[in-house]
Amino acid sequence: MKRIVIAVWLGLAAFILLPGTAQADQGNWSITRYEVEATAARNGVITVRLDFDFDFADQPGHGPYVTLPLRQEIAGDPDHYRSFGITDISADSPSGAPDAVATETKNGALAIKIGDENTEVTGIQNYQLSYRISGVVNPKVGARGQDEIFWNIIGQQWEIPLHNISVNLTGPAEVADATCFVGEPGSSRECDKHQVTADGVTYSQQVVEPGSALTLVAGWPGGTFVGAEPKLVKRYNLQNTFGLTPLTGGLAALLALVGSVAVVRRSQRKGRDEAYLGLTPGLTPRTEQAAAVGRRGSHTPVAVQFRPPEGVGPGEMGTLTDEVADPRDVTATIVDLAVRGHLRIEEVGSEPGSRRKGKPDWRLVRLSGGAGDLRAYERTILDGLFSAHDETLLSDLGKSFVGTLGKTQRWLYQEVTSRGWFRANPFNVRASWYGIGAGIVVLGALLAVLLALTVGWGLVGVGVALVGVVTLIVAHRMPARTAEGTAVLAQSLGFKLYLETAEADQIRFEEGEDIFSRYLPFAIAFDVAERWAKVFADLAAQGRQVPEPGWYVGTQAGFFTAAVGGSFADSLNAFSETATAAMVSATVASGGGSGFSGGAGAGGGVGGGGGGGW
Repeated sequence: MKRIVIAVWLGLAAFILLPGTAQADQGNWSITRYEVEATAARNGVITVRLDFDFDFADQPGHGPYVTLPLRQEIAGDPDHYRSFGITDISADSPSGAPDAVATETKNGALAIKIGDENTEVTGIQNYQLSYRISGVVNPKVGARGQDEIFWNIIGQQWEIPLHNISVNLTGPAEVADATCFVGEPGSSRECDKHQVTADGVTYSQQVVEPGSALTLVAGWPGGTFVGAEPKLVKRYNLQNTFGLTPLTGGLAALLALVGSVAVVRRSQRKGRDEAYLGLTPGLTPRTEQAAAVGRRGSHTPVAVQFRPPEGVGPGEMGTLTDEVADPRDVTATIVDLAVRGHLRIEEVGSEPGSRRKGKPDWRLVRLSGGAGDLRAYERTILDGLFSAHDETLLSDLGKSFVGTLGKTQRWLYQEVTSRGWFRANPFNVRASWYGIGAGIVVLGALLAVLLALTVGWGLVGVGVALVGVVTLIVAHRMPARTAEGTAVLAQSLGFKLYLETAEADQIRFEEGEDIFSRYLPFAIAFDVAERWAKVFADLAAQGRQVPEPGWYVGTQAGFFTAAVGGSFADSLNAFSETATAAMVSATVASGGGSGFSGGAGAGGGVGGGGGGGW
């Protein structure tokens, strides 16, 4: 997934109006003091209390308003919004100004208005606004796996300047790191001051002008927040606002039923894998042998395979198995390239300049003369890792690797297709069906509006739209393997079974043969690398002569064969998780990325909003 720094939430072109009111001329209004007390609970819910002085100067107004986003776009994911929950809203005015609260949800944002439309005030008035917000925490997104709050505490939609800003953010544990940014979206200028205290972190800024943002970043040790994962919601919505009658309801149900059945039946035909009939799963016919091809059974048995399919790389195997070229497949390929001698992985601890402060980091060193021809996706990875130098730190991947990740995934899809394992490119097939589904949804929505305005049959259009929804649901299962692909799949699943079940006393290898390294990339692709490393740590503990991997350099010599306690397994697992996390966090950006790396800057976090007076 790409680390693209974007503005945090959907732009509001104008102030969100409440019924029966009009936006006032902001004139020379301003906020002369803006204090924020924010307390983050272990479940990720943040209690916020705003205490601010609003200067109406000599132009009367009814009161202030604040807008808060309820959803925001996610970079690289057109199908989902990141959503936020805002509850327990209350307000008062110690200075005696009207403090009634009115809210309205519109265009993905919540407008909170304080005051009375029948009463105007002047001068400086004090207001206190409290609410609770969920969905802000980004768990385990940092380079060292920390939980973060990357939050636009002041969004760029404010229409008046804010002065003397102070923020006090506390959490359920001691803050590990903090920073903040201020200015126009993307600005890397740090705010006037931030300081980590015993129970949290404080931020201060003299002024934030309209159109600018104040974005704070705070990091806690990974696992500080529990159950605080970002909530994603679909970006399309079907809202039934039309009358239900026997005629419209029956016709809508008929269209939905017939259309959905047709879509599902087509998905069963087009999305069903092929297989060689009459052959043991995993076998392919000899060149001169003709074999019938039919639909693959839903419960095909899997036999244990003691080696991977010939000529199949771990990235290809991972893509073939789940039909998705994901970051773990790229990580597995990086390790495979190291095993084959194209690069070396060196555990270096925390070096100067490393973003993994106090945590191990890894240096990747490009080598020449590696074994085996390189496929297009492997060349793409190497060129991306070493675009500027022949050495790079894993913690420096970040956004510099975003383009490489996307290209590698496209090459992987092309590879598994060109090798005849799929009837068509899996990514393109899914995209086509998602496009068809979205088109049917749009058609149904337009038809619903048209029929509602003409004959009052808007519900019929909803029935059509439901067919589109069913199409979107089945789109993921539409890629279909060929008989050749199904045979390789059976071999791959059999090898996965071996990696998952092999014990130390069952490992057989020739003297000097590094079977651990050969099969490790496949274990990473199947997410069983930790278990595979532990098997060989057990062998070393038994006194067996296990070859020391030359492609991985630890912090001390011979630490693999001495890994009775599994230290190599731990280091390897940490490398794999860190590499994959670096790629993932580079793509989610404001949908849950890290604020400490990548230069996201002001407005690059989550939340935000705006405000002014009315």
